[in-house]
Amino acid sequence: MTTPFTLRWTVLRGVRRGSATAAGVALMIFAVAAGADSLAVVDPLPPGPYAVGCSNVEQDFSRVLPGETAKNYWEGVPDGSRQRYVTQLLVDPVDALIVNVNVPDDRELFVNHATQQVPTALLVCYPTASNNPRPDYPLPAGSNAVPHMQRGAETPIWADPGVRWPVLVFSHGLVGSPLSNDYIVALTVLASYGYVVVAPFHGDPRFADVKVDSLSDALYAALHFPTYVEMQAIRPLSTAAALDFLLGHLQYRDHVDASRIVGFGASLGGETLLLQAGAQLTKTIGLSSKQVVADTRLKAIVGYVPYFGQSFLPAFGRDQKGLDNFTTPFLGIAGFSDTTAPIDATIQGVLRLHGSRELLGLEGVGHFFDFPSAPDIFTWSLIFFAAHAQDDRTARAQIARMVSVRGGGDDRLIIDYTAPAALSAGERVTIEYHAASLNHYFETAEPAEAASLDAGILVPGWVRTGFDFKSWTVESGIGVPACRFFGTPGSGPNTHVFSINVVECNKLHADSRWKFEGLAFDEQAPIAEDCPIGRIPVTRLYNNGMGGEANHRYLTSHSEIHATAAAGWLVEGVVFCAPP
Repeated sequence: MTTPFTLRWTVLRGVRRGSATAAGVALMIFAVAAGADSLAVVDPLPPGPYAVGCSNVEQDFSRVLPGETAKNYWEGVPDGSRQRYVTQLLVDPVDALIVNVNVPDDRELFVNHATQQVPTALLVCYPTASNNPRPDYPLPAGSNAVPHMQRGAETPIWADPGVRWPVLVFSHGLVGSPLSNDYIVALTVLASYGYVVVAPFHGDPRFADVKVDSLSDALYAALHFPTYVEMQAIRPLSTAAALDFLLGHLQYRDHVDASRIVGFGASLGGETLLLQAGAQLTKTIGLSSKQVVADTRLKAIVGYVPYFGQSFLPAFGRDQKGLDNFTTPFLGIAGFSDTTAPIDATIQGVLRLHGSRELLGLEGVGHFFDFPSAPDIFTWSLIFFAAHAQDDRTARAQIARMVSVRGGGDDRLIIDYTAPAALSAGERVTIEYHAASLNHYFETAEPAEAASLDAGILVPGWVRTGFDFKSWTVESGIGVPACRFFGTPGSGPNTHVFSINVVECNKLHADSRWKFEGLAFDEQAPIAEDCPIGRIPVTRLYNNGMGGEANHRYLTSHSEIHATAAAGWLVEGVVFCAPP
């Protein structure tokens, strides 16, 4: 567990978002102080309030041939020339959930299955009534059970038939299945928090005889790469088709909310959901990349030990450039000791994301589900989903302030930024710009001024950094007006400064080196550098006169604050409490 004052922060030396270079760059470790923020470290969420029921996956295990296991069928493992898949065990395939995935005529991505239909079985779990009388369905020895499973043509028993529940697309890791290992436990936990979870049986060995670890051998990767690309590309097709199937199914369509859809992927499942939402997949050994599908229905994605490729073979094109235009909010939960999905490749990819992004590392965790970290994993995930898919503004402020969850494993924040939510009445986005020629930063909440800077009309060379925060208009009367000053031409510094501190504003008014430009926006004031629930702290940093000119930054991102401090800037503290 990290204390409020000892969060470790990790960043690639010299790497900034949008300019990630080679993976494997040495890591720099900084001490990050959560300071006075009362919401930086949070308690783990309590157990989900709902019992869970699941769709029909009843199987005849007597069909499993000698020397095989049911997992061979769940996971699609072939036996010589004979293909295995879960549909061969289903007792009642008519009442089970099976979707035919249509593979497009794209020979770059689909070397063997272009234009074909691929049958894909699904498991759906949902919040059910606490008195659901259906028994759990036991799986073979050593496995778990499917809770309150439907048999035959039974229909779901909902916790509240009048509610439209949010949807979660669950994608398991390479050569896994919704019933294998700990996946059934994870998707049951997620459903217990009120999500309708749809999970495909990907059956990866049906398309490629490859293991992620084997790709560290360049010759092996080259020989197997076309089928490996196909397997990866079929996965997001299947998750998108599973979502189509659920939203149109008679038993589910009137009980789910198509506007609140999230995704949770483990290992290669994390890559799958990024691809579903529009990321480009590496399609050649030369690291060219191509988009597979662009499903805008996913409002937020969590990847647990997410696979971003190997250092020599990134998942999303050369230097992970296939993520450059990706805007879907993403939370990655990686293991510092993971060699299968190495964290340096994950950092390189997350640094390229736009919009809301979080990456945390679990100390001592490799490529497996870490049970001691389960409270951390689900607490981070569920708050992130609430913030970005359910438009819970309190959760959005919370995820922006979090650095750790109490107890459980040792979770360490690495990269973070929470983009402003859609504007409410009286709100504005305060946009940060950077001028490379001056190495200066500037903030504006004025739409006309932002449009002028974007167009390079009056002062060329200013570019948005992507680190913005909200404010209120002065006319809103919410909070305290921020005085805006600019250095007096000929005598003052070539920079702007903003403050809601009356004493500081009066000093600047009395200083001939500063020219008052008016009231820029409103913000609420912190108390002892702490902000109330539902507000996001904005920290001011000063460049200490480096380069001969004063300059300030106003940031909400822990990682960007400490990257800036590591570059020699002084942290002046929390100066605003902004709306989420």
